[in-house]
Parts: sequence; structure tokens; C-alpha cells
Amino acid sequence: MNEEMKKYIIRPCSDEELERRWTISAKAMQENNLDYLIIAGRTDYLGGYVKWFTDLPALHDYVAYVIFSKDKEMITIWSGPDLPQKPNPPSYCVRGVKKQLSRPFIPSLNYSCIYDAELIVNELAPKGKIRIGLVGQAFMTVQCYRYLVSNLTQATFVEAEDIIDELKAIKSDEEIEMIREVCQQQDEVMEWISRHIEPGRREIDIYADIKHQCHLRGAENALIMVGSNSRHLPAVFYYEHFHSNRVIEKGDTVSILIESNGPSGMYAHLGRIFTLGQPSEELIRDFEWAKKAQEHTLSLLKPGADCREIWKLHNQFMRENGLPEETRIYTHGQGYDLVERPSIGPDEKMKIKARMNIAPHPTVFSTSTFAFVCENYLIRENEPPLCLHKYPKKITVL
Repeated sequence: MNEEMKKYIIRPCSDEELERRWTISAKAMQENNLDYLIIAGRTDYLGGYVKWFTDLPALHDYVAYVIFSKDKEMITIWSGPDLPQKPNPPSYCVRGVKKQLSRPFIPSLNYSCIYDAELIVNELAPKGKIRIGLVGQAFMTVQCYRYLVSNLTQATFVEAEDIIDELKAIKSDEEIEMIREVCQQQDEVMEWISRHIEPGRREIDIYADIKHQCHLRGAENALIMVGSNSRHLPAVFYYEHFHSNRVIEKGDTVSILIESNGPSGMYAHLGRIFTLGQPSEELIRDFEWAKKAQEHTLSLLKPGADCREIWKLHNQFMRENGLPEETRIYTHGQGYDLVERPSIGPDEKMKIKARMNIAPHPTVFSTSTFAFVCENYLIRENEPPLCLHKYPKKITVL
């Protein structure tokens, strides 16, 4: 890590942490007979593959690629001008990369959508008969994938997401510390906004304040959800496009979810309910059920547990107590992705393991209430999951 990086980047991960990731990835490649990985990402919210290998975020829906060899050599490909005097990303924050390539491929310019693939083919075609693991296929354009398959005719392509997902789901000591930091920042922001929710303010004002406070504490990105309603109606929250000019009034309920990353790029999320006056009996009741549903799930989150079985048992708990069954991904991992594996659902094959960062956020709702709890938990061996947030788990009466 050079001095210029320390000057400009708030919280880079250490050289040792990057080396750890490269080493375990190369070992997994050897075990699976892979020569290269082609790694894709396109947003900071779900760009964890690229960030995990490079400590550099994929941004703004411009696809970024990493070519990673079993010998731990990397080539990065980013959308932008190919200017040696202005490399993209800046050279001071690039580590372990043998070559940086750029071309202005932009999804809204359909003719440019093979530019990235041409650069990849130029690098890998001379390698001849190789096995390539694809990581982040959901982030590749169809045009890129078709071009790769059509032009790397001697290569064998293998889906490799499962291999890398298993590695990045288990957090190192340094990664756990990064997650603790963002949880602390979210606690601080939630406490701050609790003092600024008052009659006369709009939902969009609350949203803007929270986002600003997150960025002041070093967040690179923050998805903020805010909802409000009168005392006997559900205060359902939405993303920013749907935040309204609704003016908060005395007696209202306000729901807030902070989904932000810290300066390190690691994500967590914290959700809480506020009332401007005493909450309704229905909300108190359903909030207690949401806490019980979360506690039930936490009791099942043990190393070795099957995510599909947890899903079944959770919905059984909901049915037996007359509560609506979950259809969402109500519990999932987090790291450099806002949502990462494992998720608790009917199709998740990954098992729960120690050192995973898991966010359970069950919801109980009706025609009169929207009740939820949301924090992050560290999975531990022979101990219950450890809550990484400190903000009180209660309905806060303002």
C-alpha cells in the first residue's frame, strides 16, 4: 500500500488481505483445474467479485472485468478512454495488476458492447487450450458472453461462482473489523436521525439527511428506505424514487432502513421503527412477533445448517403463529455485496459456516401495520450469532 493511496483512499484493505484472497483463489483454481477466471461486476451495490479481488469498486452500471490466472496474475478491464497518462482506475490505487486496459463500452450504446470482450479475447486467445471459470455471469452483457464463446474456440468455459462464493462468504479478521466499522457508523446515523424526525418534515428530507450523514462518515454508497403513515396504517418504506413529499405529522409511524457500505466498501444494514406518539397496540404486537421470528431464525443459524431447511422451518413458524409466510429473501449474507450468499431460501445449497456475516430481517405486516427488525450478525462456532449493531431493538417513541 503506497503513501498516495493512504492519502486519497479512506479505508483500503491491507496488502496482506488482498494476498490472502489471491492465494485461496489460486488454490481453489488448482483444485478445480482452472487456468483463468473472468470476473465481472457492474455496480457498487452488487459488484463484490471485482471488489474482492482488487479492492476497487465496479461503478454506475459500467461493467468491470478482472482476468485472474492460477499464477495470481491479474489484468483489469474498465470502461473509459485508453489514455496511458490517465489510467482507469488511478494507478496509485491499483495493486497486483499486471496490465490495465480500458475502452469506452457503455451499455446504452449497443454497438460498444463487445469492446470489453475484444480486449478479453486479445489476452486469452494466444493461450490456446485453457479452462476458464466465469465469475459474475449475471453482470456480463449477452453480447460479451457470445463473443467470448465464439472467439475463444479452444477454451472450455466453466461456471465458477460457487467456488468464489464459498471463499468470500467466510470473513477474515480484517473483513470482520471492516463490517464492525460500518455497523457502528449505521448506529451513529440512526441515533442522529432519531433527533431529527419531527412534524412538518417530509419523507424526502429524512432520506436526504440519512444519506448525507452516511457519506460524512465515509460511506461510498447508501441505499436508504423511508416510509411514513398515520398511526393505524402501515408505514411501508421504499427506495428513493418513491420517497414522497408526504409531510410527517404528530402521531405518525416512520420506518427507516439504512443499507450502506463503510469506507472499506463492506455493507451492512440497520432497520428501525419510530413513532411520533404512542404506537398502536397492533404495531406493538406485530413488532414483538417480528422479533420472535428473527430470534427463531437466529436459533437455526448454526455452522453446518442447511439454508433450505431454515427456510422451511421459518415459514412453518410463521404459519403456526398465524403470520404471513415469507416470499422474499428475508435473511442473507453481506460483504462487498449488499446481498450475497448464503441466502435463506428454497434454492440455496451453501451451508451456514462460522465467520459469515448474516442479516436476518423478517417482516410482519397487515392492513394496519408494517413491523420489522434488521441488523447484522456474525456466525460463531459453539456460540449464538453475535449482533454487530448496538442501536436498541425497539420501537422508538419520539
